[in-house]
Amino acid sequence: MLLKRYTYLLLFILLSMNLPSITAQEIDFGSYSSQYTMTLTDLTPASDLDFGLVITGIDQEVDLFNAKVLSIEGVSYLDVIVDVTGPQYLTLDGAPCSTSNCRIPFTVRAAYANKGTNSTSQAILMTTIGLTASAQFPIKYRGNAPPGPPPTPVYEGYNPSAFNETAYLYIYGDLDFFGVTVDAGNYSGDILITVQYD
Repeated sequence: MLLKRYTYLLLFILLSMNLPSITAQEIDFGSYSSQYTMTLTDLTPASDLDFGLVITGIDQEVDLFNAKVLSIEGVSYLDVIVDVTGPQYLTLDGAPCSTSNCRIPFTVRAAYANKGTNSTSQAILMTTIGLTASAQFPIKYRGNAPPGPPPTPVYEGYNPSAFNETAYLYIYGDLDFFGVTVDAGNYSGDILITVQYD
């Protein structure tokens, strides 16, 4: 009986030492995306995201219908990951500022449309967490269909841009004047947009 116990104990130890690790299998097609191009274009390059003249004490927003519009041109069947990161504050003359009288709290918002037209009525709001609005979506809307096959490897005579489509990105946001009194002047900040194939 004692030998049987040792045998079970030894078998348990051997099994626990030799268990293979279990991992999910995922192919990251983004690592092969260097062969594909993508273009981010400002459709209104002469204008910034502009809140206009604002009055202290009244919250102000630029809504989706007055958003800054950019286009993302890329391979239609590939997904992109988009991050739009805004500053925590707009500052007087865009200069560094550590006091509340020269900075206005700012929240960036973003949305996208990928059904082939530049239309805010088709826009899907991006999730905002902290200072960043993020989303993952295909360049061309595919409805409830699953993702397409893996990207075709580039070979001589193959032109991946023949499959290009355009998605639209809308940037807007809010100024929060609750309990804030600021000096008069021009306030600005930079918004960072990153787009990459998934």
